[in-house]
Amino acid sequence: MRNKFDIPGRRGIMLGYARDRRGYRIYNIKNRKIIEERSIKFNESLKGSTYLGKTKVEKWNIDSLFESTQDINEFDHKTKVNHLEISAEPAANENNYSIPFETPDDATNTVGGEIETPVDQIPVRRSERLKAKQMSTNLACNVPNSYLEAKNSADWQIWEFAMKNELDSLNKHKVWEIVDRQAKTKLVKSKWVYSLKQSDNGETKYKARLVAAGFNQIKNKDYLESYSPVVNIESFRLLIALASKLNLMVRFFDVKTAYLYSDIEETVYMLPPPGFERLVGDGKVCKLKRSIYGLPQSGRNWYMKIKSELEKFGLTQLASDNCVFIKSVGQNMLLLCMHVDDLAIFCNNDEMYQDTVNSIKSVFEVHENKTSKFLGMEIVKHKNGISLSQSEYIESLLVKYNLNECKSVKTPIVKGEDKSFPPTNELTDITMYQELIGELLHLANRTRPDISFVTCYLSQFNHKPEKRHYILAKRVLRYLMGTKDKKLFYDNNFGFVNANSDASWGNAENGKSFSGGVILLDSQAAIQWIKGTRSSNKSRHMNLRFHFVKDLLEDNVIELKYIQTELLIADFLTKAVNEEKLNYTVKDISLTS
Repeated sequence: MRNKFDIPGRRGIMLGYARDRRGYRIYNIKNRKIIEERSIKFNESLKGSTYLGKTKVEKWNIDSLFESTQDINEFDHKTKVNHLEISAEPAANENNYSIPFETPDDATNTVGGEIETPVDQIPVRRSERLKAKQMSTNLACNVPNSYLEAKNSADWQIWEFAMKNELDSLNKHKVWEIVDRQAKTKLVKSKWVYSLKQSDNGETKYKARLVAAGFNQIKNKDYLESYSPVVNIESFRLLIALASKLNLMVRFFDVKTAYLYSDIEETVYMLPPPGFERLVGDGKVCKLKRSIYGLPQSGRNWYMKIKSELEKFGLTQLASDNCVFIKSVGQNMLLLCMHVDDLAIFCNNDEMYQDTVNSIKSVFEVHENKTSKFLGMEIVKHKNGISLSQSEYIESLLVKYNLNECKSVKTPIVKGEDKSFPPTNELTDITMYQELIGELLHLANRTRPDISFVTCYLSQFNHKPEKRHYILAKRVLRYLMGTKDKKLFYDNNFGFVNANSDASWGNAENGKSFSGGVILLDSQAAIQWIKGTRSSNKSRHMNLRFHFVKDLLEDNVIELKYIQTELLIADFLTKAVNEEKLNYTVKDISLTS
């Protein structure tokens, strides 16, 4: 029994475990919200599902969606779905149905579990390790793989509403026109892609996207070009270093339905969206006018569109990276990089920043991200610099490979450990192994250089991995278990650029090297050139490169120094090192917890 001195609580039904933090997913019947809570109290004598009562399901008529090709956008009415009143608005609602994670003060409905208000705030990141079962898929969050699965799911009306909003957005951008189907016309199929996403404020969003099955298109027949560049990770890290050193503001944006802003040059006919064929009409198809998602050329069309618009706004594309743009006026500077529809802006002047953002918003619908995430990295600005980390990604890998409860190790690899397992013909699953190596390379190339050596070493066995190689790869995950919170830190007080170089050749037991270089020989001509007895215009580029470095050295622009092996920072990039050396090197490259 509860009394007036108890902490105020709410009653709800447990749906499953929280996906992104330690806690539970609870359904509050009074407010019809799905919330995530950590401090709850269960009443084991009750069964929550029996207290839901009968749910009234009303029919939802969506025939008005395709009454004519001009009226798809008319969703002014309000629709009741499962007693939830939904105001169907245009594409401004981001084409999704949201269930906010709100915490109501009280409730009077009798349901199976009793939820107490947590005393302290839920932390941003878990302080304890996730259990594998907490990350398992629960029935309340199943994402359908097709239209039929969505129609047969418990959340059908919510998915239907999400599809309705997607079609509303497509109509807003005038993606297609309904035309008669011609004989021998090549048609592209369409498909619904469903997803559940969590917004910055903790809302779960039901999203439905209509895509074209463009994999049936043939290059040079159905389309010409498909290549679309994205920002290099090296360029992005350099921008972060500049932002730290110059104290630039850093903002992140994403463009809503980006591909739909670009026109399509080719003639493409698409079948009507699944579930809406009869509303289009017999013998009718969709002639595409915009670059819908799923077509091979859509990515390139979008890149060419935003590139031309940015140049109109006064930004200049860098020659070294096609996805980095710069605008400079006097002492004011703005840098912009993009990865498909994600934008990152670095600027030292508020007025220049606001003018640029307003110009972009005048053409595209953009949303500023409250959380600082870009390319899967968490970016945090501190008083003395900027840090990059991927702790959430590491946690997801640990759960995926069932190592979230494992015992961590101090180093990613121990010298000679790869030889501790005798070579056998016992092979491991090649697909699973290659997938794990790819995920580790993703980490090594972004924020975790401390696993670069072992990851590159293991990648040479991708064609025929043995069980011992897979065990070593899992050791890297165990190392990441104990170091998942490490951050690559860019200090704003750094002065000169220090570059360390190391080489490893023939240090393996078989005398071979897996990280070697290439030597080009041309018989006597090469020997004479090395001896300096012969020169050629063909070697002019090598002379320029050599003398350029030599001139920099003579002008005191650069300084070359020999560093003892035990003090060399780059040593861990070419060979396995012990714990003491690893801790020394990662500290020197500002990889800190």
